[in-house]
Formats: sequence, structure tokens, C-alpha cells
Amino acid sequence: MLFVWIALWLSAGLLLVANRKSPVMRWLSLLALCGGFGALASVMEGFIVMLAEEGRITDIHERWLRAAQRGCSWMSYYGLPYSFLCFAAAYNKGAIPGAAARVLPYAALVLPVGMLALPITEEYPVHYNLLAVWAIPYTLIGGALLLRKRGMNPAERKAHLVVVAAVLPAVLIALTMNNVMPLFGIYRMWRYNVWPIAFAFAVFIVALFNFGFMGVQLLIECRQMNYSLRAITSGTAMLNHAIKNDIGKIKLFSHKIEQAAEADGMSELREDIRVIAAATSHIEAMILSVHDRTQELRLTPERLRLADLVREQAGAIEVRSGDRIRVYAEYDEHATVNADPAQTAEAVSNVLNNAVEAMPGGGEIRIHVRSGKRGSTITIRDNGCGIDKSHLRKVMEPFFTTKSGRTMNFGLGLAYCYQLMNRQGGELRIESELGKGTEVTFYFPAVKSGMQ
Repeated sequence: MLFVWIALWLSAGLLLVANRKSPVMRWLSLLALCGGFGALASVMEGFIVMLAEEGRITDIHERWLRAAQRGCSWMSYYGLPYSFLCFAAAYNKGAIPGAAARVLPYAALVLPVGMLALPITEEYPVHYNLLAVWAIPYTLIGGALLLRKRGMNPAERKAHLVVVAAVLPAVLIALTMNNVMPLFGIYRMWRYNVWPIAFAFAVFIVALFNFGFMGVQLLIECRQMNYSLRAITSGTAMLNHAIKNDIGKIKLFSHKIEQAAEADGMSELREDIRVIAAATSHIEAMILSVHDRTQELRLTPERLRLADLVREQAGAIEVRSGDRIRVYAEYDEHATVNADPAQTAEAVSNVLNNAVEAMPGGGEIRIHVRSGKRGSTITIRDNGCGIDKSHLRKVMEPFFTTKSGRTMNFGLGLAYCYQLMNRQGGELRIESELGKGTEVTFYFPAVKSGMQ
């Protein structure tokens, strides 16, 4: 039980740190915390018995420890069903009307608090018959809300399956052991909760590093990416300043040498100087491009229709690629977002260009613009070469590229798109399979009512 206690409280801390402003995260953290209290009560039981048998504790100290242990048990027995119901209601907030959802945490708290007023029994920490009256319905209603969540985008569906796998089995088994079995005279079955909780913790850890769990992985990735971008911004600013100064000197003296060569009729030297001038212009263009892509984005958000923005970029791709690339598009004309139009168009254009480059022999691009209650999306899919699984997690890192050797390619395009969507409160997701193609999805948050 020591492992269960540590695992649950560690999970609670990670979830709370990930996004303490989210009601879903707070309730899920409380759920793990309450489960940890049950494990702590078991650990305390063994500790108290050991001290009593060895005569290392007085009667009054034992009573104090028993009272603390009973409080931990109450947090587990009463807190688990309550926090699970509130978590499920916050997680599937569309299933409960707004007014009812706001009242639910307070109304549901009445029964757990009422249980605290009941007389204490010496043998068992709670009145199991009365506890079952509300704890079982709370847990079953919470489970139904969790399973009936609808209207998710592909990334949310994957995260939803992870949440269900990590939370629901452990909670239902705890319900059976803590609340159902005592009704049949079978007590102390809570000791077997260690196995489903260990399974849930394993799912949590695996999902954390492979798929993300309730935003924890996203938090880590965001901090890593933002740190990298800040370091690159500072470095490229210094590099840009130094190179610009030296390029200025090269241009000045190249111009003087060219004039002298022309005056003396040295045509070969004049051509050599022109090559040097062209090279310096190329270097200058490269460093300016890197500098522009790594600077802190200055956004000018406004209300815009995604269909119009994407249609323009798709049209430009069709013109440039000719008959080699076929573009199929479906536009939801109601998809409206609050975003910087110029930079969002640049990001969409960047992804479309990547799709074209992934199909050197020709192919097709499918574009979908959709709107929903939770926001709007742009999905761009190609049937090109795809991205190797080992590279997929790195493609949004600055300077990582699979297009080595191509002119003016720095591996900053997707890093720029990621930074832009992050700054606009959205998300960028990439799914790909080698040899079958790549799908990039821009997720924009819903426009708040009254926002202009």
C-alpha cells in the first residue's frame, strides 16, 4: 500500500501542476488524492499495530493516531465517489445543463458531509449500508458521464480512451471492494485495490510519455519548446547582427573592387566579384529568414472566416503545382476564429508547401475546414512519403528537418506553426505513416461570445 499511496499522490501532484486552472484537472487530482488517503490509512494501520505490539506508544498517542487514520479512511470512502462524480461532470460538461453543473459540486457534497455527523463505531470506520445508498449511484452516474462523452476531435478521442483506461477500471473496482462487498459481510477487501491502482498508474506513466495524459505531456512539451525558441531567438539575434555587419563590409569593398576592375577592363575579376556579391546576398537572405521565423510573434488577432483564408492558400498551391497535385477541399463556411490572419495564412501555406514537397511525383491533398462547439479545425492531409515514426516526435523542434540539402530550408516551418498556434490558444497536431502520407490539424479555440 505504500506504493499505492506514493503513486496516487504523485499523480495528483503532476495533474495539478499541469493545469491547476482547469476544473477537470482539479477534480481528477482530488480523486487521486482521496485514493491516496485510503492507501495512507492502510499504511498507518500497520504502523500503529507495530508500535502497539512493541510497546512503543501510549494509549493516548494510539487514540490520536487512530483518529488520524479514521480521517484518512473517511477521505477515501467519502471522497472517492464524490470527486469521481464531480470529475466526470466537469469532463463531460456538455451532458449537464450549465446551472445544474454549477450547483452539482455543492449539492453532491451534502451526503458525504452528512456521513461525518453519524456516531463512530469501534470496529469499522464507516456505516457501510448508508454509504452504499449514495456512493454507488455517485460512481455509476460518474462512469456513465465518462463513457458518454461526445463531440471529440481525433486527438481528443485518443486522450479520452487513455483517461477511461486509467480512471474507470480502478474506480469501479474500488467501488466494489469498498462499498459493495461490505454489504454482503465481506470486509477489508480494499487491500486488493493495489492491483487496479498499479495498472492505472502504469497506464498514466506510459500515456504520459507516449500520448499525453490530460495535458501533462503537453505542458512538458510546451515548456521545452518555448525554452528552445527563446534560446534560438536570442542566438539568432546576435548572429544576425554580427553577420549583417560583416556582410556590409564585404558589399562595400566588393563594390569598390568591381569599380576598379571595370575601370581597368578586368572583366574576369568583375565577374568573380559579382559571384561574391550574389553569395553575400544569399547569406543575408538566409539569416533574415531564420531571424524572422524565430522572433517572438507579434500577433494582431481579428475575427476571420477560416474557409476564406484556407481557400486562398489552397488556390495558390493549385496554381503553383499545376496538374501534378490534385486538391480536394471541404469548407465549413461557419468556421470562425479569432486569429492573426497574415500569420495564420503563412502557417497554412507552410503546411501545404510541405505536402507538395512530400509528393515529388504528384499526388493529392485533402483539406477539411470544420467548426464545432469546442472550436474550429483545419485538417490538411497528403498521400505523400509520410514521416518515419522515429522522426514524428521531433518535426516541431526548431532546426529539425528531413529535407536536408534543399535550398533555404532550416527546419523552422513547423516550429513556427507550433509557436503560432500555441500563442493563439490553439494546438497543432501531426499524424503520419511512412509511405502513406501525413495529416496536420490546426485546432482553434471557440470564439467567445461578444469577442470582436
